[in-house]
Amino acid sequence: MEGIERLKNYPDVTFIEAVSFEELKEQLIKDYEKQYKELTGNAVTLAAADPYRLILYACAVAIYQGYQYEDKAGKMGLLKYSTGEFLDNLAALKGVIRNEAAPAKTTMRFLLSAEQSRKAVIPKGTRVKGQELYFEIMETGEIPAGELTADLPAVCQTVGTVGNGYAKGDITMLVDPLPFNASVSNIDITSGGADRETDDELAERIYLAPSSYSTAGPESAYEYWVKTYSSSIGECRVITESPGEVDIYITVDGELPSKTFIEQLAAYIKDGGRRPLTDHVVIKAPEAVEYEIEFTYYIRSADKDMIATIQNAVQAACNNFISWQKKIGRDITPAQLICEIMQAGVQSVEVKKPLYTEVSDSQIGIVSAPVITYGGLRDG
Repeated sequence: MEGIERLKNYPDVTFIEAVSFEELKEQLIKDYEKQYKELTGNAVTLAAADPYRLILYACAVAIYQGYQYEDKAGKMGLLKYSTGEFLDNLAALKGVIRNEAAPAKTTMRFLLSAEQSRKAVIPKGTRVKGQELYFEIMETGEIPAGELTADLPAVCQTVGTVGNGYAKGDITMLVDPLPFNASVSNIDITSGGADRETDDELAERIYLAPSSYSTAGPESAYEYWVKTYSSSIGECRVITESPGEVDIYITVDGELPSKTFIEQLAAYIKDGGRRPLTDHVVIKAPEAVEYEIEFTYYIRSADKDMIATIQNAVQAACNNFISWQKKIGRDITPAQLICEIMQAGVQSVEVKKPLYTEVSDSQIGIVSAPVITYGGLRDG
């Protein structure tokens, strides 16, 4: 999230001058001893077990807790630190509302076993089951007399990302009977399901929100509206490939978007209130640039008692690289893979694949199953 990264570059602030609990305790003791001498003319030193010292320690706990509330109250008004309901109220200043969880969507194809002499009506709300989840038809459809199929939009009855990722043909069980024989299956991968927008995602949109005020169509304005449509959209690259055209490349849940999702997002963006009238907006899936990962790593002989731990760390490092690499327009960079693996605690690594590959602004690297080989122990 580029917006979040930009926020991290802003300076840290504190509303309590970074006072620590230990510093507060010592200051209370010093203040007591100083004031006692001023009032009585006698010097006093509070021993570790002195009742007055213990009372001051107890007071320090309550006072420092108040300090923490004060610091939090101040920071909740700043975008860099704000969370939860405080962030929601901060968003209100920009006219931004947190996206709630949304259900996955797909397109269902109904296929008659034989042509009918009259139209076959498929009621809105007809349910179709895929594994453990139910999808329902969003609008009443019909198969005209003499035809065999109808394609209708369907939505998962359970909100969130749990409904994403059903492959074509995975949803085939018709739950509500129809007065004619028909089979059903999804013709798109289910996508668009999103969990409730996280604090980081909301903070990024708040940061981008002022760009949406412009009617000139800046890149960040389109990015704001795209991410407002669904928090399942991870990557968003806005470029111009021909005059007067705005090309928006996206990923959904880290994967290439389905045709249905692209069409729905395009309809949302093309609303006159979200784009300049003269902009021709095209939503696209980035072109996949396939690459492979193959490497052999070695562990220091001195770390032989940590082999299992380091092997797990290497696998996690590989996964981190795959996540880092899955960014539109990011060149495939084996040096980053080497860096991740070395930080896992290995002695050395020999990377055969991938090779450095340039990736354009309309492409994204897609990896096949990594081939990871443990080469054994090495001295050094």
